[in-house]
Amino acid sequence: MRLRCSKQMQPSSTKERLPFLHLAFLCVLEAAYFYTLSNIFSFAGILSVDLGWAPDKNQAGFVAGWLQSSNVFGRIFTSPVWGFVAGRYGIKVVLVITLVSMLVGGILFGFCTNLIAAMSVRFIFFGLLNGWQVLIGPCAIAAAGRERQTEVLGLIYAADGSMQLIGPLVGGWTYGAFEEFPALLPSLIGCGLSILASVLLLAVRKTFAQEERTVKATQAEPRWDPPLPSLPKPRSSIFQKPLPLIFFMRFVSGCATYAMFDAVPLWLISDTELGGHGMTEKSVGSFLCRSAVWYIIYFTWVLPWCSKQFGSRCYSIVVSVVAAATACFLPFSPHIPAANVLHLVWASALIGNNVLNVAFTNNACPEHHFMATGLAVTSETVGKAIGPAASSSVFAWTLRTWGWHGHGALFFMLAGCSIIQIACVLCLPDYVEPACQPLEAGPADSSIAGKEDKAVDSSHA
Repeated sequence: MRLRCSKQMQPSSTKERLPFLHLAFLCVLEAAYFYTLSNIFSFAGILSVDLGWAPDKNQAGFVAGWLQSSNVFGRIFTSPVWGFVAGRYGIKVVLVITLVSMLVGGILFGFCTNLIAAMSVRFIFFGLLNGWQVLIGPCAIAAAGRERQTEVLGLIYAADGSMQLIGPLVGGWTYGAFEEFPALLPSLIGCGLSILASVLLLAVRKTFAQEERTVKATQAEPRWDPPLPSLPKPRSSIFQKPLPLIFFMRFVSGCATYAMFDAVPLWLISDTELGGHGMTEKSVGSFLCRSAVWYIIYFTWVLPWCSKQFGSRCYSIVVSVVAAATACFLPFSPHIPAANVLHLVWASALIGNNVLNVAFTNNACPEHHFMATGLAVTSETVGKAIGPAASSSVFAWTLRTWGWHGHGALFFMLAGCSIIQIACVLCLPDYVEPACQPLEAGPADSSIAGKEDKAVDSSHA
């Protein structure tokens, strides 16, 4: 099968401006979602000690990692369900449930002083009832089309990357404003972002209502096409190559990314004689925030441009090499400015691979993208759940067992995850490139593509 770039097939699509309100809503929703997860990065270890959940900050990793993983564990059980709900009843239903759960969960978590209660709130409201991660890929396609999805994903992850650094800064500097409930003020700020996203959803609600009607009309439409025995069933097609490999890639990348989010703050607050820097929650928040400007630049311009010019697979290999190298050097950087540079490069490389893996998923199975996305998000969610819990425990154990000599062991393990990404990308076929589409397609493929184009076009009406 011959391939050619979609921008050659549709030259006019690149001249159209991306819909501003839709992008604003998607970016604010991503920022609100990630703020609820990331604002505790700077003070999770301190919170564990202040509320008596851990004896000291060097052993806070045994508790902090599980606190941060609780919401991700909740998503494991419902990610496939949200993909099914979005495909059957429309995206708007999942968006409304997600926004309500983030608002209620933020209020409840702020008043939690018991570890079990805090983990339960994050498990239920930020995990079980949150279906946003399943919708990122389909929303990117609906907003700008399959050929420009990388641009939309880059903007969404720019909001993600900025908030994961601004969030810890805000969380660190607002932590402890109320002595009895030290996490209340950071949580209320997250509620404010959820309210802003809800207002923007009202502005674009017609688009998602039309999306919902299109899905229902497609289900109600009688099938008049003759039977095509060569057309695979949905359940069998989502397990054909290369989707199992992509599911594994998303598991590894999710595990490495969230492990990095947890490992760096724990390393920064650990004692200097154990290889850390002995920083406070405010200093950690400032450290993480100093990379925010680069994140905005990288995910808004650098990532979309480089992936388009050099190809997504080639660029993924390059950033994986960079991620592996910076992960090995970071724990041995004696100066804060050098550590800051290494951290921002490492973090942007890991999250950049997450963006590219989402595009790989969308292009590997365009016929049943909701089902494929649900399974892919489940795989990534399992990795994100295991990452913080395992990494924090490993880091605390290596410090207690080997002291200074063991503080870099976890970072070496995370460098290995980038090597795995390289090996997997080398095994991917050509058609997972977001900028390329098949030139020759059979009648069945053409029929499916036509239906998807109608569904995507209807969302812009």
